[in-house]
Amino acid sequence: MHFSQILFSLVAVVATSAAAQNSSNVFDFPEYPPPLTPPPNQTIADGIAPLPQNETNQDPALAQAKIHFDTGRFGPAIELVHAFFNFWPTGVAVSSDGSVFTCFPRGNETFTLAKLNSSTTEAPFPNEDANTPPSFVNQSSPAFSIATDKLIFVQSVVVDGQDRVWALDTGRPRINGSMLLAATPGGPKLVGYDLNGTTITTITFPDSVVASDSSLNDVRFDLRGDGFAYITDSSMQRPGIVVVNLKTGESWRHLDGHPSVVPEAGFVPFHNGIPTYLHPPTPPNAITFFNRFAVDGIALSDDGEFLYYAPLAGRRLWRVPTSVLKVQPSSTNPDATVLAQQAVQNMGDTGSHVDGLETDDQGFIYVSAPEHNAINRFNPKTGRIEPFVRDPAIQWPDTLAVVSLKSGGNFLYFTANQLWLSPDYQNGTDLRTKPYAMFRVPIEGGIASQT
Repeated sequence: MHFSQILFSLVAVVATSAAAQNSSNVFDFPEYPPPLTPPPNQTIADGIAPLPQNETNQDPALAQAKIHFDTGRFGPAIELVHAFFNFWPTGVAVSSDGSVFTCFPRGNETFTLAKLNSSTTEAPFPNEDANTPPSFVNQSSPAFSIATDKLIFVQSVVVDGQDRVWALDTGRPRINGSMLLAATPGGPKLVGYDLNGTTITTITFPDSVVASDSSLNDVRFDLRGDGFAYITDSSMQRPGIVVVNLKTGESWRHLDGHPSVVPEAGFVPFHNGIPTYLHPPTPPNAITFFNRFAVDGIALSDDGEFLYYAPLAGRRLWRVPTSVLKVQPSSTNPDATVLAQQAVQNMGDTGSHVDGLETDDQGFIYVSAPEHNAINRFNPKTGRIEPFVRDPAIQWPDTLAVVSLKSGGNFLYFTANQLWLSPDYQNGTDLRTKPYAMFRVPIEGGIASQT
């Protein structure tokens, strides 16, 4: 240490001692860190302002006091891109030319897969005929639906890295708004289309992979090599991951009943600050209430090496290497099931239950947060959940989709469908308000195509 540095240190110590001796109060010292107004670009939803007149008494000093409050907003401004005045949406998918696709849970909806044709209207995709099965109820077994190449109940729609549209059909329509019919083999399917609506492939599942009470929920695609699809089965009875070889059409299951895919016991979610309690389902074949829903959201890492997923009834994010999922359990691979289960990694608490997940080419995993009217993102480099966007209008962010538009710009699209206010979760009363919404926000990264 130079003499000048020693002298400066001594002067600082003497000055501090003198200030302490001259202080009239032992607590007279500078606060650290000093209280500051949050910078304009801070991601936390903070503000300070006097309270409304009806929230203070007549004391003028209290009426002028600036109180810290939650603004309800942070991150980029959301942009309303579509209003749904007819059916309520779950999925969203966007092609590079800006075409937007969505899907509707099938009850009395006249179509279940759609393309947006204006800011407030939708048209059946690829056409009305493909959305019109000959019937829904299996006449020989009334508790079951039918096998058909028509679309029955599309739960998820995805545009892959080659701009192809994929529809995940659960094969289980809602009847009388209160129950799901059981699936018949040939009803649940994965259907691929070109952007012009031409069918390129249809993959059905044996009942050993997708059972009658399975609940196929969301899907992601890795087009490298043979190509694989990964599907969540949210069924309370048999939660797990369905893996599909896109080249051969073969499919198999992994992680059946693993702790990472099952609902959290006693889970109670909160929406807009209100607890939402479990409604017991009514047998037989009743719809599974979301509190009971198992593994739901799903996303591939940008390099395709990990599959991220989360149960809807829980607040935890998980991942597993895709290398273990690609191994089909069989007599020649007797250890495949165990090795996949042992490879699961707990990525930590998400702070909210999670519906949709999505990835960008920067490696971020976008995580919907219905309990906070927000979408956060998981950063694999730090292991942390980071704030991204929050707004009171984000009423149950359901499905997320990243797109890089040919016209320029990278965006995260998402549906907000007020699901927690629907009759299933409000004791038969519909508290939702039309229109339902689709929003987008700009992001730095682009689509992770996995091609």
